[in-house]
Amino acid sequence: MSHPSSKPAGIKRLRIGANVLLQTVIVAGIVLMINYVGFNRYKRWDLSRYNKYALSELTRKFLKSLNKEVQIYIFFAPTSQSAGSELYYDLQNLLKEYEFAARRKVKVENIDPYRNLTRTRELQVKYNFAANENVLILDYLNRKRILRVADMAEYDPPGMFSEAPQVRAFRGEQIITSALIELAENQETKIGFITGHGEPSLGTGSPLTRFQDYVQRQNIKLEHLVLTNLARISTDYAAVILAGPKYDLGERDISLLRNYWNEQGRMLILLDPKVKTPNLAQFLTEFGIRAEPDLIVTQFKTGIEEQSVTLDVYAQFLPETVFLRALSQATGYFPGGTCSLSIDESKIAHDGLTMTRALTPAASDYWGDKDDTLLSRKTPTYAQGIDLPPPLYFGIALEKGAIKDARVQLHSSSRMIVLGNADFLRTESLSESAPDIDFILLSLNWLADREQLLAIAPKPARTFRLNLSDAQMNEIVLLTVAGIPTLVAFLGLGVWSLRRR
Repeated sequence: MSHPSSKPAGIKRLRIGANVLLQTVIVAGIVLMINYVGFNRYKRWDLSRYNKYALSELTRKFLKSLNKEVQIYIFFAPTSQSAGSELYYDLQNLLKEYEFAARRKVKVENIDPYRNLTRTRELQVKYNFAANENVLILDYLNRKRILRVADMAEYDPPGMFSEAPQVRAFRGEQIITSALIELAENQETKIGFITGHGEPSLGTGSPLTRFQDYVQRQNIKLEHLVLTNLARISTDYAAVILAGPKYDLGERDISLLRNYWNEQGRMLILLDPKVKTPNLAQFLTEFGIRAEPDLIVTQFKTGIEEQSVTLDVYAQFLPETVFLRALSQATGYFPGGTCSLSIDESKIAHDGLTMTRALTPAASDYWGDKDDTLLSRKTPTYAQGIDLPPPLYFGIALEKGAIKDARVQLHSSSRMIVLGNADFLRTESLSESAPDIDFILLSLNWLADREQLLAIAPKPARTFRLNLSDAQMNEIVLLTVAGIPTLVAFLGLGVWSLRRR
C-alpha cells in the first residue's frame, strides 16, 4: 500500500504562510499611513462651553509665520502657594494649543523647581531669574523674555474677610503672543503721541494708563511728541496719535501734520466735540471729512413717564472697514460726548482716497443734536430740519496710494482714522468694554502696517450655573428617589421570574 506524497501539503502551507505575511504587511502599511496622515493632517475642535483655550486668529497666523523653533520653559511649582499658582492648569492647557497650532515649531518643557533641581540650576544660570516665583521663559533665536505667571490674570479685589482674590479674566494668550511678536520682530514699533494742546499725558497716573499698557503689550512704544519747534515729524514713527486736544492747533502744527501725511504718514485723530478746534476741523475738510457741530444723543426712560438723554453711544463696528470685520458682531461703548462725521464723497473720489465708514450708533434712535446740549438745562429733543437724523457715522478710515493686492505688505500709502470721540480711551471706559480695546489695537495695527496682528482680549472667567425651576427640581427628586429604585426593583423582579422557570 503506497503512502500519499506530502509535497502538495507543504506547498499549501507555504502559500497560506505567505498570504498571512502579505496581509500582515498590508495591514501594517495601512496603519502606518493612517498614523502618518493623522500626525500631519489632523484637525482639532474646541468643544468647551466658552472656548477658554481657543487661540485667536492673530496667534494662529503668527505661529505659522515662525521661521525657527521657539522653546518655552514653564518654571512652575503646582503644589506651592506662590503668586499665580492657581493658573497652572490654565497655562498648561493654553500652551498645548500653542504646540498644536505651531506644528512642531513650539516646544514646551515643564520644570518643577522642587523636583528638577539640576535642570532648575541650569536654567537659572542661563536665564538669570529668581527661583521663588512662577515664570514662563520664551527663547527664540537666542533672544529671551521672562514672563511672570501672576501677570497673566486679572483679579477681583479681595473680599472683606481677606479671602484670596478671584480670577476675573485670564490673559495668558495676550501676554505670550505679544512677547513672541516682540522676540520675532526684534524691534519696537514707535508711535508718536502728540502733546502740547491739552491732550492727556502718558505715564504713571495718566487717565490713559490702561490704553498704554495694552499698546505696549503689542510691542508698540508710545512716545510723547511735541510739535513746537519741530522741523518735521519723523517717518520713523509708524503712526502719530492726536487724542482730544483741548486747544486748537496752530498753522505750523497743521503744516507738520500735512507734510507727514504726504510722506506716507499714518494718523489717528480723536476729536473732543466739547471743544472748538476750527483749524483742526479745516484740516480734516482737506480730506473730505467734516466734523459736525453736534452731539450724538438718545433718549431713555428714567421713570414711568419721565425721559432723559444720554451722551453715551453704544456703537456698531462696520465690516466694510476690513480690519474691523472680526468685531462686526460686537458692541462698542463710547461715553462722554461724540460728534458725527460727514463725508464729501466727491472730494474723496477726486483726491484718489479710499474711504470706509468704521463706526455707527448700534440703535436707530440716536440723533445728532445741534443745540448746546452740555449747557442747556432742558431735555433736548429731536428738531426736524435742524438736528441730524440717522444714520450717523463717527468713525472714518482713509487711505491714499493703497496697493490693492493684499499679499503685498509695503508702507507705501498714507492712512488716517478719524473718530468723533476721545473719552473712550480713558481707563474707566476701556475697563467697561473689551471690544473697545480690540478696536483701538486693531486700528493701531492697521495704521502701522501690522494687519496680521489682531488684538487679543482677555478671556473672562465664567462660572456655569444651572438654574432650575421648582417644578424641575420636583421632577429630579421624584426621579432619583422613586423612579430609579422602582426601575431597579422591576429589573430584579424580571431576573427572579426568569430564573424560576
